[in-house]
Amino acid sequence: MSEILYIIPARSLSKRVKNKNIKDLGKIPLLGHKIKACLKTKTGKVIVSTDSKKLANYAKKMGAQVPFLRPKKYSSSKATMMSCVLHLLSYYRKNSIKLPDYIATMPPTYPFLKANSIVKAFNKLKLNKKYSSLCAYTKSHEHPYLFVKNKKKLNFNLIKYEGYKLSDFERTQDYPDAFILSGAIRITRISYFLKYIKNTSPKISNYVIDLKSCLGFKLSKREAYDINDYNDFDIAEFLEKKKNIWVND
Repeated sequence: MSEILYIIPARSLSKRVKNKNIKDLGKIPLLGHKIKACLKTKTGKVIVSTDSKKLANYAKKMGAQVPFLRPKKYSSSKATMMSCVLHLLSYYRKNSIKLPDYIATMPPTYPFLKANSIVKAFNKLKLNKKYSSLCAYTKSHEHPYLFVKNKKKLNFNLIKYEGYKLSDFERTQDYPDAFILSGAIRITRISYFLKYIKNTSPKISNYVIDLKSCLGFKLSKREAYDINDYNDFDIAEFLEKKKNIWVND
């Protein structure tokens, strides 16, 4: 059976929303939503990588594993997700722990992601063996045709998409669908990470997905909803109460 390791990054410091990962959304903290979803898949270990004893204790109570507290150099606002993953894999190697076949990075800021979607995405990547990674995407509500520059007067037609530009259409409903990446689900084969395992820089800039070999997995706007600031959190609290909004968007 293919083994997958879910890594939930949860730093203690968050610039835009104070104590974001432990902030309640509904009945449980943001971090709790992601731990529950990953555990519910029953497909692999769930590890929380954190520099906070408080978050570590909470994660353990929820059923996740916290094998260590993440060092400060890998926990600053400038440290990358890739450095977090490589640090964990280096820990595994040093302690002779068997490496998984797949790594899934699962930020807590996507609280509405369902376990069933995670399982479907994982199975899709397993079945398509020629691809290194899988990343979620969702329909964009900011269409590339609408991008403008403001230099005394507005400049239009900045981006061509599907062979067309803004001036080719009068009605927005005629635009071809456009999509954006979502960090809600990112799964990558272990072989990709092993190429960078010796890089110990907290600022390593490589993505946690292989941009040259990546499958897509479509999510609804609800499941792809990302919390970055207080306004996002207010909207998330509304969505938590209204379970049927953005489900099929």
